[in-house]
Amino acid sequence: MKFWTAAAAATAFALAACSQPAPAPEPAETAVAVNAPSGTYQLDPHHTTITVRAKHFGLSNYALRFNGVTGALNFNAEDPAQSTVEATVAVATLDTPYSGDRNFDAELQNSEWLDSAQFPAATFRSTAVERTGPNTARVTGDLTIRNVTHPITLDVRYNASHASHPMGFPTSLIGFSARGTLLRSQYGLNVLLPSAPDAADGVADDIELLIEAEFTKPADQAATPAPAQPAEPVN
Repeated sequence: MKFWTAAAAATAFALAACSQPAPAPEPAETAVAVNAPSGTYQLDPHHTTITVRAKHFGLSNYALRFNGVTGALNFNAEDPAQSTVEATVAVATLDTPYSGDRNFDAELQNSEWLDSAQFPAATFRSTAVERTGPNTARVTGDLTIRNVTHPITLDVRYNASHASHPMGFPTSLIGFSARGTLLRSQYGLNVLLPSAPDAADGVADDIELLIEAEFTKPADQAATPAPAQPAEPVN
C-alpha cells in the first residue's frame, strides 16, 4: 500500500509541475541612445577606476585599485564596432586598503611583484570589437604587464553619452563599464601562487579586472554663420 501511495504522490507532483506555466521570457534589452559624436576622446582620470580582485587564501576577493590611468578612445558613433581604445596604467599608483605599519603598496610594487622601477607602466591596446547586444560588446586587445604581452577579452557595457556636458561645460562625454580576467602567472607574477587551482593556500592565479571609464572631448561647435553683408545702398 505504501508503494502505491508513494507512486500516486510522485505522479501527482509530476503532473502539477508540468501544469505550471512556463516562466515569462526576459524582456528584450532596449538600446541606449548614442548622443556623443564620433571623434577622439581622452580618458577622464578623475572619473575612471581600475579595480583588481583576487581570491586571498580562499577567504575573500581582496581588492586593490590603480589610481593613475591615461588613455584614448577613437569612437565611431555610426559603427561602434569600428572604435578603438588604448590605456596606460602607472604601476606605482597601486593603492590597497591596508592601514598597518607596513608599506604594503610599495611591497606590491617591488621587483618580487610588479617591479614598477623597471616596468613603470602596464598597457592595453584593443585589436577587435564585437557587438554582443544593443549596449554590450566584447573587446579583445593586447595587455602588457612587466614587458610581457598576452591577449585579453573584456566584456564591455555602454552606459550613456552626452553631446554636451549636462552641467553646461563645453565637452562631450561617453562612459563604459568593463570586466575581464587574466592569469597573473602568464606575466611572471608567481609570488604566493596556490599549490593547485582550487587550493586555499595562496593568492589566486585568476585575477579579475573591474573597470569604470569615462571619456571626454571638446564638444563639436556648430558652424558660425558668416556675418550678413550690408545691402547695397538704394539711390
